[in-house]
Amino acid sequence: MRRLLLIGLLLSNIVWARYVALLTETASGGYINSQKDIVTMKEILGDRYEFIVLNKPEATSVNIRNKFKELAKNLTPSDTFVFFYSGHGDRFYRGDSHEADHHDDFLVTSDIVCSSTDATNVLVDDELNYLYSKIRAKKIIIIDACHSSDMQKGAIENSVKRFKGCKNGFVTRGFDIDPSWSRAKNKNFLHFGAAQEKESALGSPDGGRFTLALAKVIKEQGNISFAKLEKEVQKELEPYNFHPSISSYSTIDKNQLYTKDIFVVPTTTPPTQRSLRAVLESRPNTIEVITQKGLDKYTIGRDITIKGYPSSIQNIYLIELKGDNDFKFIASKPQCIYDKEMNRNMCQFRKLTVTKPIGVSTIYMIQTNKPLDLGGSKDMVITSEFFDLKNSLVEQLNGVDFKVGKVDVKTVL
Repeated sequence: MRRLLLIGLLLSNIVWARYVALLTETASGGYINSQKDIVTMKEILGDRYEFIVLNKPEATSVNIRNKFKELAKNLTPSDTFVFFYSGHGDRFYRGDSHEADHHDDFLVTSDIVCSSTDATNVLVDDELNYLYSKIRAKKIIIIDACHSSDMQKGAIENSVKRFKGCKNGFVTRGFDIDPSWSRAKNKNFLHFGAAQEKESALGSPDGGRFTLALAKVIKEQGNISFAKLEKEVQKELEPYNFHPSISSYSTIDKNQLYTKDIFVVPTTTPPTQRSLRAVLESRPNTIEVITQKGLDKYTIGRDITIKGYPSSIQNIYLIELKGDNDFKFIASKPQCIYDKEMNRNMCQFRKLTVTKPIGVSTIYMIQTNKPLDLGGSKDMVITSEFFDLKNSLVEQLNGVDFKVGKVDVKTVL
């Protein structure tokens, strides 16, 4: 009985990590349809999230501010928090020497008050930065609004700035910046904004162009890094002349955060599409590949030399593969000689560098009869930052004759 009681007490103290999403929409009608953006975000975030939705009448500066304060009390560092805003973003237009671009950016909330001289009841970047900093969870901020790429950074001076969005034309900010906002230290967050600070994002009857592009890339490409997500969304929006980006102020590494960590992504592979590992493993290892002195374990920062003995020295590539599809192109120009004594070619990649403790990776040497397009990245670094190509390596290998060899490399602290 005492043992059962102890187990019960232990189970009662287990705290499961939470996924919470605060979704707000402040504009609908005409060329903006924030209501559909909310539907889209709920779809790609999925069932694991607790949704807090503030529709247009509810999405006031007061309500948004209060929800952040409430979540700051309840969320822990093990939780994940998504804040999504769809609506108008704008700026007070008068120079401020304390901002790099001389303007304060802000979200236009539903309770904005415009007079002939000033505007109040908005959330400026300074306050947003402060509100984010109070939440201990991992924070993913997604803003579909104009001027939103750095909507979390702050200014430090209460100089007069002008806002052009009220019916009366240009007005000033009708409130002071709280000094505590600019002192806030933000961490553990990633900020993805629809448009650069001097750009306007575009909407459509089906929702914001940025939100639609985000959903399209996630559905079509599945589990990719946020760095890849950023690039692919940018490609989708090239015709519209605004440029979404992940803020340079973000502290979560966009190369290390993957879409599956935040969104629902496709989990099945089409039967006609084989993984990169399956394609490589479908060929016999006809290239002998070894590390210098036969070592298979390396500490971070140590150089590695990898040797191979291909039948030809044309089109030699070295890639690192983790899992079934995540790969990185390491290099393509080895030092090759013909070893008369052994009567075969010997190609070696010298001074490769190991960074980060990533466990075991498989290093493949590939020799093809035609050149491959591997994106031009040749940084000679073995790491855990991977990328995909517009024309996948699987597709390229299906179209060439290739030979392969491999060696496993383990990196440790």
